[in-house]
Amino acid sequence: MNRTSKRLLAASLVLLCLVPGCGKAEPPETPREAVWRAGFGCAAIPVPETQEPLYIAGYHNGWEITGIRDLQEVRALWLDAGGDGVLILSVDCVGLGSDTVVAIRDEIKPLLGNEAAAVHVAATHTHAGLDTLGLWGPVGMDGKNPLFMENLHAACVSAAREALADRKTGRLYRSDAATEELQRDSRDPQIYDTALHLLRFAPDDGGPGIRLVSYGAHAESLRGANTRVSRDYPGVLCDLIAERTGDRALFFAGAVGGLIMTKEFVSPFDAEENLLVTGEKLAAAALSGAPERELEPGLSDHTVSFTVPLDNTVFLYYKFLGILGNEAMSGSGATEYALKSRLSLVRLGDASLLLLPGEIFPELITGGGRENPSNPGASDPEPLQSILSRAGITDFIPIGLADDELGYIVPPSDYLVDETAPYLNAAEPEDGSRHYEETNSVGIGCAGALAGALEDLLKSARLSQE
Repeated sequence: MNRTSKRLLAASLVLLCLVPGCGKAEPPETPREAVWRAGFGCAAIPVPETQEPLYIAGYHNGWEITGIRDLQEVRALWLDAGGDGVLILSVDCVGLGSDTVVAIRDEIKPLLGNEAAAVHVAATHTHAGLDTLGLWGPVGMDGKNPLFMENLHAACVSAAREALADRKTGRLYRSDAATEELQRDSRDPQIYDTALHLLRFAPDDGGPGIRLVSYGAHAESLRGANTRVSRDYPGVLCDLIAERTGDRALFFAGAVGGLIMTKEFVSPFDAEENLLVTGEKLAAAALSGAPERELEPGLSDHTVSFTVPLDNTVFLYYKFLGILGNEAMSGSGATEYALKSRLSLVRLGDASLLLLPGEIFPELITGGGRENPSNPGASDPEPLQSILSRAGITDFIPIGLADDELGYIVPPSDYLVDETAPYLNAAEPEDGSRHYEETNSVGIGCAGALAGALEDLLKSARLSQE
């Protein structure tokens, strides 16, 4: 065969292989049927045996734990509807910085293999857990214990692995349960979300289901004198759901800014009894038989990154000390720095999970505000509920402290800091209004940046009707 013939033969073989069905090429994978699939995982976070101090988070600097009531845990939920999935972790802790979340996400990714999945990590905001942000050690010192943080990371991976192995098909239901007279708001206006927001997954095989619970109240029913490690009321609530239904449950904090917490139900106050009564009341509400509606299979995850001006000089100081690991960059705030964060919307049929990176004031979601604002020169952004409504999203579950902890997200119209020692001392105006939350906020621009990020997310996801 001459060279010309060889070339013609080679060309013919190439053309032949372009014909459908030629060779050993595998056919494209057939998409799975659109059906809900969910899995649950849980892992305890051991308290390390160490001579180093272990600081409890949420109230006081330099307070060491004195005992363990119940171990902090990580609970994981996998969800998909025949396509890309989402893995959501609920961590019993006061909060997690974005650097910690990124590290956890990177450790979980190998478990997913080639599966396309979003990974989100949120804190229950228990004030009875070890310091996971570094802010509750002695002043100016990192309160995080490296061994405990290693255990926390390992528990996240373990819970995620268990959730992936547990996946089953089933049906997904959405409901809201009313809670009456269980919360209190320590700051005007008295606006808070009284509903327990619920998802319930019922597997086709009749086995144990999975329940997601979101509630807008700080997990601090043990109160500020407590020095024992505990999941606080989210733990009691989830345990009671399992005990009474067989279903596994995971808890997320809702809109808790304000400062919203559960009331004290025991007089004279007893921390343990108050914890148990609080958990019992919430479990009764969660299992009260609130009307459910079934969600049609369909899931998509939409995430947007955004920056927040960093005004809080104390946070900047802790950042320079290496205690806070949030990603910082040049910005236009009072410190000329900004923090990078993220906002996510997980669509579940015609319902959604709104994942917010901090402790948002409820009025920034639903609207409303102080009749006599402390900072009347500033305007509040459009309520998140209104922004979502314009995109046709009317049913959503707020999940706070998700993928980051930016502190309190305060309405600009009511944002006030002390003139002589801003972010060190709370402002004390003559009208007696309370302004503690500003000292634990990144700055006045956070609410507007968050609202703008939601607008950007809806447009990029082509959900906006504008």
